[in-house]
Amino acid sequence: MSPRANEKRDIRPAAPAPAVQSLLTLPLLRFLPLSAGDRVPGYGQTGDYILAAAVQGNLTVSAYDRYALLDPGQAYLLAEPGEYAVQAVSDGLCFLVQLRGELAPRLLADRMAKGGSLFHGGAAAVREAALSLAVLEDEQGEAPGEAASALAYAMLLKLQALPASVRVDAGSPLVEAAVAIIQEEFPFLEGVDELAGRLEVSAAHLGRVFTKKIGISPGKYITRVRVEYAKLLLRDPDTTISYVAEASGFANANYFAKVFRRETGLSPSEYLAGAPRRPAEKIPHFGI
Repeated sequence: MSPRANEKRDIRPAAPAPAVQSLLTLPLLRFLPLSAGDRVPGYGQTGDYILAAAVQGNLTVSAYDRYALLDPGQAYLLAEPGEYAVQAVSDGLCFLVQLRGELAPRLLADRMAKGGSLFHGGAAAVREAALSLAVLEDEQGEAPGEAASALAYAMLLKLQALPASVRVDAGSPLVEAAVAIIQEEFPFLEGVDELAGRLEVSAAHLGRVFTKKIGISPGKYITRVRVEYAKLLLRDPDTTISYVAEASGFANANYFAKVFRRETGLSPSEYLAGAPRRPAEKIPHFGI
């Protein structure tokens, strides 16, 4: 982690070009080291989305009619919250991101419920974007607006790809570590044996603890993450099945097709034919 990641810090990127600004901007990113009981108030106006990530420790996020208790590794998105606050339940680190533009609601519309959405494992995506933006500011004095928008877009895609139905019990450091590795490196993991080896436990022990805490095996969790990411890629009208299989971490297109049908009831080709498309003119091409 960056040497300054545990220091309080506000990053305000430059405004991007008008064409990008209407799609997605990241006006503010806050690094908030918190002690238990610390409360940080804020205000989100019409069109704002506020994303809070519990990178370390537990915290609460609250607005007028919304409330969430975040375990380490989780993130919570508030839509147009008005007055809101994050408060530390234990010592830890929070990343707070302000977003604007049409892409945030469009990409995450199916994940929003009553103006909020909880992302299990989402803190990893927020952390990656935050640290990249901090590096840009350190190097250039002010983070470029287009680069900030590009990082925000990549972050939203990763959040969109997270499984919606899998809940993570933060009571096990082993499970937390396993989930973090899977969420960040699923395209490259060879399987549960490799994951267990990296965590220095047996595959059998990892399987028992993981299944008890989450409700499915680590192998099944890896598969779900890969399939959800594949669904996202299949929305691109120019994609190919072979590319999606490789990018999602499957050994080959035939195996991918078999697993995809088992998980979704459709072949990749059938899903590709019926999936909602991202209109080409609406896909942002950000330059970093």
